[in-house]
Amino acid sequence: MEPLPDAVREFVRDARVCRIASVRVTGQPHVIPVCPVFDGEATLYVDIGGRYTTAEGVRANGRIAVLIDEYDDEWSRLKGVLLRCHAEPIEGEEKERAWEMIREKFPQYKPIGWEPRLTLALRIYDWRQWGVTERAQSQPE
Repeated sequence: MEPLPDAVREFVRDARVCRIASVRVTGQPHVIPVCPVFDGEATLYVDIGGRYTTAEGVRANGRIAVLIDEYDDEWSRLKGVLLRCHAEPIEGEEKERAWEMIREKFPQYKPIGWEPRLTLALRIYDWRQWGVTERAQSQPE
């Protein structure tokens, strides 16, 4: 995969929420909102419940779509990035690094006692964007 343009990296880095889409074991699509952190290169980290539908879908099929977008009533200002990723549970040092980033970006986790559950690395292999750079860009499938 070609590196993401700087403007796309910043857009992804600054996202406070995104939606991740997976496929249930039954083949049905499933989408949830999550709070992502970005390593600045090609991996997002999210934490989800280990016994929920998304976790089951990731275990059965690690392909995930990530949507980060900004809506505006003035449609010329619409912005978005669609990332296609391979999701994999992480442990050890990578999980510790991910949680350092999560706690720094989302300090509101601390007062509610949020502890790591199923932390996923979403490794980007394809992307599309609109409105973030001057023209629509994508990588070939």
